[in-house]
Amino acid sequence: MRERDLPFVHRAHNPENPDGTAVVLLHGTGGNETSLLPFGARLAPGAVLLSPRGRSADEGYPRFFRRLTAVTFDQKDIVQEAEAFAAFMEGANAAYGLNPDKTLFVGYSNGANMIGAVMLLHPGLICNAVLLRGMNVLETVPKADLSGTNVLMITGQSDPYGRYAGDLEAHLKAAGATVENTLLGAGHDIGAADLELAKAYKERIIG
Repeated sequence: MRERDLPFVHRAHNPENPDGTAVVLLHGTGGNETSLLPFGARLAPGAVLLSPRGRSADEGYPRFFRRLTAVTFDQKDIVQEAEAFAAFMEGANAAYGLNPDKTLFVGYSNGANMIGAVMLLHPGLICNAVLLRGMNVLETVPKADLSGTNVLMITGQSDPYGRYAGDLEAHLKAAGATVENTLLGAGHDIGAADLELAKAYKERIIG
């Protein structure tokens, strides 16, 4: 599959000294396919970076699925976009030569929520993930087998959405994923502490 045939607008970056790993970056509301590339480059200098742009919109800003209120979401849109994202990754793995076992998915806010939904709706597609300020967005959570899936959740202590993180953690653990949830003295924004935690996790899980 050629790059222009993939269903999401995206950026791909090949490192000067590739180490065989890849990082897929999913932005938050108001971001785009370039927003997390600097974070990814610092996180994993030797990794192929792949960063798609969400196809839904909220007041003109890209998102990975529509929200109805601050904490309720368009369930049909989530299912459809998760399916499209699964197809995107299958094509991207072939187009860019990515190894799913050596790929880390990193999502922030809406991007983290998308990764969480994709893991539960399409188990096996994502093996390793870092969810920055994530929460569960599925009203009906399907039964899934996430054995062998590794997840680091990083939650902000003063994040107004932080109280919803535990629900996602519980669903992932119930499905068999190995989940670590770290509480930071932070709000919804991400910073250097998130980067260091994500970098250490990546090195420990996939190298």
